[in-house]
Amino acid sequence: MKLIKYTAGLALVSGVANAQGLFGINPNEDSDESSPLKWTASAIVGYDDNVSPTSGLPEDSSAYVRGELGANLVVRDPQTSWDISAVVGGTHYFDDLTGGADDTKYNARLAFNLNHHLSDRTRFVNRTFINHGIDLDYAYGASLSRQTEEFLYLTTDNAIGHRWTERLATYTGITYSLLNYDSSGQDVETYGIYNDFRYSLGPQTILTATYRFTTSDHDNGRDSDNHYFLVGFDRRLSETATLVGRFGAQLRSVDGGIDDETSPFVQLAYRNQVNGQFKVRGFIRYSIEDSDTVFGIGSYDNKEAFRIGVAADYVVSPQLTYTAGANYVTSQFNDGTGGLTDADWDLFNFYLGATYKVNDAVSVRATYNFTDSSSSGLPVSRDYDQNRFELGVRYSF
Repeated sequence: MKLIKYTAGLALVSGVANAQGLFGINPNEDSDESSPLKWTASAIVGYDDNVSPTSGLPEDSSAYVRGELGANLVVRDPQTSWDISAVVGGTHYFDDLTGGADDTKYNARLAFNLNHHLSDRTRFVNRTFINHGIDLDYAYGASLSRQTEEFLYLTTDNAIGHRWTERLATYTGITYSLLNYDSSGQDVETYGIYNDFRYSLGPQTILTATYRFTTSDHDNGRDSDNHYFLVGFDRRLSETATLVGRFGAQLRSVDGGIDDETSPFVQLAYRNQVNGQFKVRGFIRYSIEDSDTVFGIGSYDNKEAFRIGVAADYVVSPQLTYTAGANYVTSQFNDGTGGLTDADWDLFNFYLGATYKVNDAVSVRATYNFTDSSSSGLPVSRDYDQNRFELGVRYSF
């Protein structure tokens, strides 16, 4: 019933119920032209009625102030295209937080992307993303539970693409990701390799076949290996819309084969620049994940997660832009150790925003963010609501 209710809510937000494999972490993905280095300085005031919802302590509510400094650079060249986006900042809560948590939190984020043509047929591609803070914006990928202290999330994908014929190409790459928390026992380090075959049926459709292998080193000692066998497509639906799909099987082995699992893997990605004013994007994904599996002295070997997310931008005028989005995640935790029993967790997030451009340098932005979380069987609190309100001013130079 929850899934029906939340999916209906997504349709109201976006106008469509289907969506895009996890939102791209490249903020410059739609940039076709170079742009010089641009700096932004932001000052934000806000109110959070549940600052540390997963701490297990009484709810904290507090007003806060945040300052951020950002930089963005885009280079588009026939041989080498690259871009970088970065932001650093800090948030200070005016009220004392329970449990002795620091009243000041620091955040930093960097996204770097490179596409270099080694020859007419061969290219090197790199996508790297780093985030440090108490949570990870849903627009940047898989949602991770909000923490009381900052944690580090890093992912990098490096691949060689080669066009063998006019229709057949391959991408062969290596991946690395890291989740590093202040508290011990939760860190996850993952290495991966993959090969992606791409066959062009025509100017609008590419068929794909992919093998991917990842091995994860868990700080609690329950290491895992995953084999993915996937087929799919990249389809240009129109001049403005694209749909990407990946389907197949995920074969998982934990702790050297003590616990094996075979699961479907599904991922869909949708993007549409409907017109000059309206843009929508979204995702659907089902897989077994390695994050948020450690709880105290126990852990879960298998966490099956189904994710839906949508986002939309509407430009009312050159001065005013509205944004909206929603995410729904339902997770099933199985094969617990340390006395943990099977459990489930549902999370729904919704946000609205409006940006008003005062002039070429100054803009004002207001946002509202709502999260509803409920769980059954987990040994820690995952039942909460959270409301956040923000008003900020940004100066670009």
